[in-house]
Amino acid sequence: MKRNASLGIIRGFAAAFWERWRGYKLPFIATLLFGLAAHAFAMTNKLPFDDEAIYLFGKGTTTESGRYGLELLRLIMPDYSMPWIYGLISLLLISAAVCVIIKLFDIKSRVLQVLLGALFITFPAETGTLGYMFTAAPYALALFLSAAAVYSYNRQTRGGLIAALVMLAFSCSIYQGCFSFAASLCVLMMISRLVSGEDAKTVLVSGLRMLAMLAAALLLYGAVILFFSKLLDYPVLSGVVNSSQSIPMRIAVAYSAYIKTILCGYFGYVRGTASRLAHIALLIVMAVLIVRGEVKRHDIRHSLLLALCLFLFPLSCYCLYILADNGYIHALALYSFASLYILAAIIIDRAEPGWKLRPDAVAAAAMAVVIVCNTYFANEFSLYSYLMKENVTSFYTSLLTQVYETPGFAEGTELALIGEPPEFPVERNACYTRDEFTLLGKPVDSSAIAPFIIRYYIGSDIPLADDDTVAALKDTAEFAEMPVYPYYGSVRMIDGTVVVRLS
Repeated sequence: MKRNASLGIIRGFAAAFWERWRGYKLPFIATLLFGLAAHAFAMTNKLPFDDEAIYLFGKGTTTESGRYGLELLRLIMPDYSMPWIYGLISLLLISAAVCVIIKLFDIKSRVLQVLLGALFITFPAETGTLGYMFTAAPYALALFLSAAAVYSYNRQTRGGLIAALVMLAFSCSIYQGCFSFAASLCVLMMISRLVSGEDAKTVLVSGLRMLAMLAAALLLYGAVILFFSKLLDYPVLSGVVNSSQSIPMRIAVAYSAYIKTILCGYFGYVRGTASRLAHIALLIVMAVLIVRGEVKRHDIRHSLLLALCLFLFPLSCYCLYILADNGYIHALALYSFASLYILAAIIIDRAEPGWKLRPDAVAAAAMAVVIVCNTYFANEFSLYSYLMKENVTSFYTSLLTQVYETPGFAEGTELALIGEPPEFPVERNACYTRDEFTLLGKPVDSSAIAPFIIRYYIGSDIPLADDDTVAALKDTAEFAEMPVYPYYGSVRMIDGTVVVRLS
């Protein structure tokens, strides 16, 4: 009887879930397909870059960086950087997050649903995240939980509030950058209600309650850290207090970064002239529709509150500049910039018809251009990373062959790599520079990555000299006389250590 009762509960839950979400099959499948078009190469090849080469068997920094949730996820996500498995999980979770967002803001247009999903899954921050495949799936889960938290809060029930606090706090414990995404969704919820014609006072009260929810979730996240007494001065907790930058200065930096993201390609989120023009066109369409709607409404309080929310929206997207110390934010932490596309979908979906030149068509065309640019870039980045891996592994394979042939080399002999490897041709022919695309981090040809390439991708256990030994070798007369690799004499034995002068 108990077994039958349990099965009945499961079936009832499944039926209720299907009834609630079956109308979102199109955006889910479309998002997944666009994700495969953009990221299939990264999911079917091992592309080491920055920490991805280092943490082939790990999750990176967890509790020591305030990411205790990431540590807990080791229970269900093993410490193996598996491109296909973690890549597919990432796409599925982001597709689910898109469905939650569409339901949260009641986006009715099927075209906008598909475009929104495509924009999210091809967004450069996701391309960058999949470059760190060892944490790609956890970070996608954090993004989903942020959206689910706001959705749960919006149900306006006690259980929904508790669930929202727990989910958002846990999301932050996986990756703190997802807090800004939740904050942007809260501001978007206010904008959505205002655009839909709700009373300004009601929306304002609701907004203040959402602000309290965000603060409570952040405090809950911090309380767990304090409870374990692990990271009492982690930037998210201490940055506001201990930073040399004032709050107004941080706010100014946040707005400046947001503007530069659109106009100057900051973070590499808006790539190329076509994408930049498409974003500007999207902004113009939104501005025209908003002004037209407010002129017809004739409610000054409503218009002022809407203007305030629109003004606060960029700040909500980049609020980490206020929370983090010294104004340094990694580009992966600002996935919240993609909330701009949600704003566009809300405004266009709520717009009244009656235009000779349909603004929805213009906006859809602009979104399509951005999607194409992002998809091209995702594949360019994957190809670049693949070619760099091939170049670097070939380089060090040839180098190790010469090391093994060095007179005096024996088992246990240490290797000292001094300097940086040369710039490979693929770097000179890349469609972007490292300065343009800050998601890259340390390139695979960096000397800091070399030990891991040698160990994991070439399969050599040759011991590497420590920093003190390297420093001492650099001061020797023998090293000063050595030419740069690969010229004759660039590999030699000095004081029992094989030295390679790379630069």
